[in-house]
Amino acid sequence: MSAKPPILITRNLVKHYPTASGALEVLKGIDVAIYAGEIIAIVGPSGVGKSTFLNILGALDRPTAGEVEIDGTLISQLDDSGLAQFRNRTIGFVFQFHHLLPEFSALENVMMPALIARRNGHEVVARAKQLLADVGLAQRLSHRPGELSGGEQQRVAVARALMNAPHLVLADEPSGNLDLRASESLHQLLWNLSRRDGRTFIIVTHNLELAKKADRVIELFDGRIKKIHQITGR
Repeated sequence: MSAKPPILITRNLVKHYPTASGALEVLKGIDVAIYAGEIIAIVGPSGVGKSTFLNILGALDRPTAGEVEIDGTLISQLDDSGLAQFRNRTIGFVFQFHHLLPEFSALENVMMPALIARRNGHEVVARAKQLLADVGLAQRLSHRPGELSGGEQQRVAVARALMNAPHLVLADEPSGNLDLRASESLHQLLWNLSRRDGRTFIIVTHNLELAKKADRVIELFDGRIKKIHQITGR
């Protein structure tokens, strides 16, 4: 494992949701350290807390107890405004459903995180164009989501996730709605981008073939880490 300090650490991460019959325990104490440049796959049966775990890592939800530290910042201690700014600056997201804005072009969708961060100008446009070229969509800049295939829409979503050069990219079943060919193409794209830029990717997936290509696989069961599989020697 890397001699460098982890980019992400969780300490006794717990998440409960209130229900009519009492607290539903989804995460029951998760401790993990993830390093810069790693590709991490999170696997496990439906309902074991994979997406909840990812949402907390991405500062989209707050834990009931425990800590998440990213780049030395305890994100659970940030207020809502600070959390939103940290998320926009540090974390990129790719969801199963691409969540592209249908009225905007591919280029405008990719630019959106920079515009939210109040960045504008020629350098933002240039970066968005380069990212779309990186994901193989240099000829689709002006196309709206409805004019793109499912695989192309997810590639736009990947480019958007990278717009602000985040240290960490979180992907929740990114190929879940794609056919086999588009899935394999998207997986290879994610791997290539991670290796090229040394960027950390954490991917929730049911695709075991995809998981086998990761550096490590975190297997969740009943809200806890059942096992961490070391796949590569990185």
